Amino acid sequence: MDVRSLHRQMAHYNRWKRQLDERLQRFEHWSRQHGMSGDSMGKTLQRARQLLRGESFTIACVGEFSRGKTELINALLYTGGGRRLLPSQPGRTTMCPTEIFWDASQPANCVRLLPIETRRTNTSLQNFKRIPQNWVTIHFDAQDHEQTRAAINQVSASKQVSVADAVKLGFSLDELGERDEQGMVSVPAWRHALISLDHPLLRQGLRIVDTPGLNALGNEPELTLKTLPDAQAILFLLGADAGVTASDMDIWREHIQVLRDNNCTAVIALLNKIDSLWDDLTPAQEVEANINQLRQLTAHQLNLAPEHVVALSAKQGLLGKVGRNQAQLQRSNFHQLERMLAECVLRNQQQIVGHRLIGDSYAMVINARNSLARRIEDAEQELSELRAVAPEAAGEKLNELRDTIRRTHHEYHKQALSLRTSQRLLDSQKLSLLGPVSSSLLESQIASAHTSLSESWTTVGLARAIGNFFDDVDSNLRHLEREIERCNRVLTSIYERPEQTATGDDLVMRHLLKIQKQRRQLRQLHTRANDFRKSLSAVFTHKSALISRFINTLVQEVRAVYSDLNLHIQQWLQEALAPLFHHNQYQKQLLEHHMLRLTQLQSQRNTHSEQLEILQTNLYQLQTALGNIEPLYKELVNTPLEPEAMMDEPVKGSAAEASAQVVSINQVRQSLRAN
Repeated sequence: MDVRSLHRQMAHYNRWKRQLDERLQRFEHWSRQHGMSGDSMGKTLQRARQLLRGESFTIACVGEFSRGKTELINALLYTGGGRRLLPSQPGRTTMCPTEIFWDASQPANCVRLLPIETRRTNTSLQNFKRIPQNWVTIHFDAQDHEQTRAAINQVSASKQVSVADAVKLGFSLDELGERDEQGMVSVPAWRHALISLDHPLLRQGLRIVDTPGLNALGNEPELTLKTLPDAQAILFLLGADAGVTASDMDIWREHIQVLRDNNCTAVIALLNKIDSLWDDLTPAQEVEANINQLRQLTAHQLNLAPEHVVALSAKQGLLGKVGRNQAQLQRSNFHQLERMLAECVLRNQQQIVGHRLIGDSYAMVINARNSLARRIEDAEQELSELRAVAPEAAGEKLNELRDTIRRTHHEYHKQALSLRTSQRLLDSQKLSLLGPVSSSLLESQIASAHTSLSESWTTVGLARAIGNFFDDVDSNLRHLEREIERCNRVLTSIYERPEQTATGDDLVMRHLLKIQKQRRQLRQLHTRANDFRKSLSAVFTHKSALISRFINTLVQEVRAVYSDLNLHIQQWLQEALAPLFHHNQYQKQLLEHHMLRLTQLQSQRNTHSEQLEILQTNLYQLQTALGNIEPLYKELVNTPLEPEAMMDEPVKGSAAEASAQVVSINQVRQSLRAN
């Protein structure tokens, strides 16, 4: 039984990223040291390193109140000390969405709380995160248990408000509960909580998001439009004593199922608190059979594979870890969840491997080494030929060598001119690519939607205005996809030209312009818009609030996707031909350096022996450069690029499927090594 598989896989994940980053840094240093760097090469390496440094792994815990999410987080984050990291006690439940993370740029061990009253504004959560003065910050000493509990218990705080104020804050009448003697009702005191903790797992890039209940998901569109889609894994918590309730099914259908189906998000349903089903008067085999029957029923209800439904007890798992009780841990089944999360980390790791920037960076290293090795072979041949001629014929031989180098350089110069022409051809497509997703067009369509919403006095009219807006968005995307298809044909023709030596179907495929991610995001927003339209009758009495929420949530996310599309297209225009430019630039630099030395030999009127000595020195310099890059080259071509699973059992399911993403880079590496 492996009870620390998640910890080990996260540690391995970070060591692996640091190793990749260190390799790219070594090549960057080597390129500058030997005068072989360029702006284009530098930008590719910098973006690849930013990709490695910026990756995190987010787990979103979703479920109704009192499903044991806090105890689950305690069990996941437990590293020792015999105490819970987060306070968990009867009657205390997380009332607001909470993010748990570690950020070196922010103060560690503090809780930042956003007042519930900010729901009355049109400002989004993302914008509020950039306005620190709106948050209440509580610092605490993580070694002081009471201080930690007092600070983190604030996420469970509530306050009394009038029914009218509660409705204005987004709470429906049927969820407000009983009124007190003054007619007041209880609502969460905070809208959102950010907990920064200095913890080993969080330091390695793990983030945990706790989303409490259907109300929070319904009243904070950003949770379903951004936070959940950005998560690499979603843990859907259910009660083993009740199975899938009506409210559980609402959360599943409205917020999780679409991410599993359209976003390929890893979803694990957890039947928590199975210890409530343990019965000393019932044989253990019968209890296990009952639990397995509940798993099968849950899998059927949620249309999940049975292996993605895990029955466990987070509390018993935590107690087993604290007491180092292997039997208790085994019975809690917590190790199975940790193993599955470790597989999700592995899949995320493999997605990084498959990224175009990583493939381009590796190709640059291997191309540089192979080109240098070929130049050394040519230099050795030149030196041998010059030694073979008489001293009086050395000048003529140098002229011959220089002319040969000049002709080769001229071919690469022509290729460079052709590449610049090709780059201008791609750049000329910029307006046609950015036009369908321009901010001016989008803002015009938003203004039109806002006007239609303001002038609509029926739910039918409001629904039609919302539908028309997203129809316009879909039309924009279809227009863009037609332009992308045309641009990709142009790019393919450039890569297939006879003069291009750095070619291959895989190389072309890796550099085609693709917008599947943004298309998927907009499709999800459209789905949410349709859900919103269906619920109009319930919110029609608060028309101004409806318009504000629509413009400032769904539409704001459309703006964000459009902004990402614009950046993505501009980066593609800059980098689509990068491998061809890198290869050409490096070859030209090698030849220019050598041609300069041959010219200097002729102009300085050296003796034959001095000429041989200078050429020998040049050869030594090339061999030194090769010797410096050779260890890095061997690491790249001999070390498996695929990240390894740090688990006792083989990777199955989604993680295994994701391994296909590393094939393309391995093919590139093999083809470059062959050349």
